[in-house]
Amino acid sequence: MILKYATSIAAAAAVCVTLAGCSGQAALPSSEPTPSPTTAAIPTPSPSVNCTAALVLAQVDQLLAGQDFEAHYLTIGAKFTLSVWLVDPEIDPATPLSGMAAADRQALESGLSISYRIVDQIPCAQRVFDQVNPMIVDGRFQHWYRDFLPVSAFVGLHDPTTDDLIAAVEATGTALEEPRATVPQAAQTPAASSCGWSEARAAIHAYFGAEGNTAAYLIIGSRLVDQGSPTPNAPDDVGVEVQWPVRDTAEAADPLVLERLDHVAEALACLSPAVDSLEAFVVDPAGRTIVYAVVPGSIIRARMTPLPPGSVRVYHMPALAQP
Repeated sequence: MILKYATSIAAAAAVCVTLAGCSGQAALPSSEPTPSPTTAAIPTPSPSVNCTAALVLAQVDQLLAGQDFEAHYLTIGAKFTLSVWLVDPEIDPATPLSGMAAADRQALESGLSISYRIVDQIPCAQRVFDQVNPMIVDGRFQHWYRDFLPVSAFVGLHDPTTDDLIAAVEATGTALEEPRATVPQAAQTPAASSCGWSEARAAIHAYFGAEGNTAAYLIIGSRLVDQGSPTPNAPDDVGVEVQWPVRDTAEAADPLVLERLDHVAEALACLSPAVDSLEAFVVDPAGRTIVYAVVPGSIIRARMTPLPPGSVRVYHMPALAQP
């Protein structure tokens, strides 16, 4: 697996390298990650409140209601992470070169603002999560900004400006990821038999059902996983990422994972622009990543059913060592 951005949630770098043992290390957090410190300046939940990741996720859903977003939680390396994918309608999907600086600033502001609002308005987020992973796309789901921001950076801030948020993140020793560097490609006319992301996404969520901590989102142009055989003449890679929870490791056995991937691939076969890569994260009830899988877009586009097992890369995360 060739990884182009080592800090991306959707990339295998943070999961395969630090979780699947590709680097010879297994760095998964416990089911109760070390919380970030709180301050008196920010309201804290009553001691009687049981701060859980599921509670925070439900509150994020309320906070972002009315926007086009996906939110879920999982382990990234040794850090418990709240990931939020958001479509920013203020970013022009056809931004010209002359507008790139303003669009990049808008994407950065959105990512930092979402992260700050979660920490500021959802006190339990401070107790539960180590970092927030904002992913900002435009109305055509093109990548503009994604990052890993420590929760501790936002604790104690009051009505911060974007520059204040940047300074707070950098003060923790975290370097901000650079926003989009290239002008978006012109929109392509989809084939009559194709489907858009909204349709494919609805089909995936219908299959997963109403269970919490599921997610399905599309990011175009972030070049996360190099499959070696992208869609011919595709100007930007088309990456779909999904996550679903399981109750125990028995539900994460290869046949069951492949069965679910079959259904997801079926929903994506008609997608326009055509998918280049499908990445899947299977998590346990505590949000620990226990399986990571990659499906090359070529076999999805070929509508191979069922998916050839040899073509799907499935990585089982090593179990935590007992203290």
